Amino acid sequence: MAVNELMGKLAFWKKDRYTVDQLVPLTPECIDQLSEQISTFLNSFYMERANRIRIRFSLEEAILRWKDHFGEVLLHVEMNYMWRRPVITLTLPGEPYNPLVRSENDLGDWAENLYSGLSLSPVYNYRNGFNVLQLKMKQQNINPAYLLLTSVMFSGVVGSFGKLLLPEALRTSVVQTVLAPIEGVFLRILNASSGPVIFLSVMSSICGIGMLPRIGKSGKNMIIRFLVLTAAATLVTALISCGVFTISISKFELDGNQFSSILDFFLNMIPNDLLTPLIEGNSPQLIVLAIIIGNALINNSAQTSALRSIVEQADMIGLTVAGWVSELTPFFVAALLILGIWNGSIRIILGLWKPFLLYGVISVCMLWGRMRMISKKTGVSIKQLCLKMKDSFRVAFVNASVDSAIGDTQICCENRLGISKKLTDFALPLGMVIYMPSGCVACMIITLYAAQCYNTPVSPIWMLIAITLTFTLIAATPPVAGIGLLGYTAIFAQLGIPHEALTMAMVADITMGFAVSAFNLVMLQMELVEQAVNVGLLDTDVLRKEMKTGR
Repeated sequence: MAVNELMGKLAFWKKDRYTVDQLVPLTPECIDQLSEQISTFLNSFYMERANRIRIRFSLEEAILRWKDHFGEVLLHVEMNYMWRRPVITLTLPGEPYNPLVRSENDLGDWAENLYSGLSLSPVYNYRNGFNVLQLKMKQQNINPAYLLLTSVMFSGVVGSFGKLLLPEALRTSVVQTVLAPIEGVFLRILNASSGPVIFLSVMSSICGIGMLPRIGKSGKNMIIRFLVLTAAATLVTALISCGVFTISISKFELDGNQFSSILDFFLNMIPNDLLTPLIEGNSPQLIVLAIIIGNALINNSAQTSALRSIVEQADMIGLTVAGWVSELTPFFVAALLILGIWNGSIRIILGLWKPFLLYGVISVCMLWGRMRMISKKTGVSIKQLCLKMKDSFRVAFVNASVDSAIGDTQICCENRLGISKKLTDFALPLGMVIYMPSGCVACMIITLYAAQCYNTPVSPIWMLIAITLTFTLIAATPPVAGIGLLGYTAIFAQLGIPHEALTMAMVADITMGFAVSAFNLVMLQMELVEQAVNVGLLDTDVLRKEMKTGR
């Protein structure tokens, strides 16, 4: 059969969607044509161009590895839609062979798992004598961030007109019979899912970070630097916020009672059993459990490889649950905002301008300081650094998500900033999880603003818990939709902030999310430039090549 006949026989448009179901011989010519078909399929739904290119080349690389290992055999290719989600499935008979493993990169598996959770990399499985690569992507006809903003504006209009036009008795009836039960359901969903999802995310991150000893001293220094800078940003933000917000902190005197309180805080982080922290959502105990179990798996890596694989798969399930929570959020946000307008608690949301302003000032100063240091170290002007990073900043800002700008960020790091691919292959996914300075700044500000609005008693121990939880939960969880809200649920519950504050936190998190994603990515790029200088993996000619303003 002619190549064109075999390649085109079962590729067709079905219900305005490009669909493929065919057998493809792994010859160079057929692989090239299959790559074009993958590109056509990816172009048929909303996705950033750089991410489409990244997916296409990662699949092409995997197929070429299969060709090198198995020869010119037949590959079964399916590209279709499953529950409205675009899915690419590649199936090849034979012995088990994972084409995603990269021997030159010890973080390859962990990085691929992270990208898989972001729907940017396929997942490998071996089923009944067949090697299977499957990539399930997100169908995003509407930007989720815009959908959330639309729900906020819609609820504002409905709530305002309802308060003006509807009789008070009718509003009270709607609140008691509809809105209050909806609020209770949403809070139960958050409480039920926050503990397990956070536990799995932290433990999976610990297992991934535990691979760092195999990438040498530079990798250890990088992870330590990421953690120290993120912790410093959290601490400085806490100190500044205490001066801006009207928070009364009880005087700290290291007497017997205070020392006993501090000691109790650390001792109570040790759980009585494994299940109670998950049931109660005790975040400090969950973090300790995740660290202990994660390190135990790392120290016995030869005997626990199967168990670590189960942990990674369970974490994928947790991230899926977080995604479901994110998809439900716009509907609950609308209901809770209407409830807030009708019961008078909306005034707290109207006062968010102050946290927004504080966040903007701290983030801009933080970024400007890092860019100024990099400018002096490399001899490249701040203006040129801004021009080089503007595309990745714009994509992350417009979409309010880190995953949407991963492709643009990688292109920027390698083609504009001159950072070696050898460094970006593991430092980029690592930094996306661990280095979240802007996210910690936003979370700390929102937490302290909530404490002010709801008159939550604040003590030095309370501040210690707030800083620890903010830093740990933000720095140890991947940038997946829904994780942020689950983090606030855990933090507020531990700090004694009323659950009513979650409505305000949701609105603030949605609004700040645009800037948080963008600032996190550009801060990461600046850190990678400095790391590349330190380890000799920076192409200074590429970095110093000027870009035109209109480019």
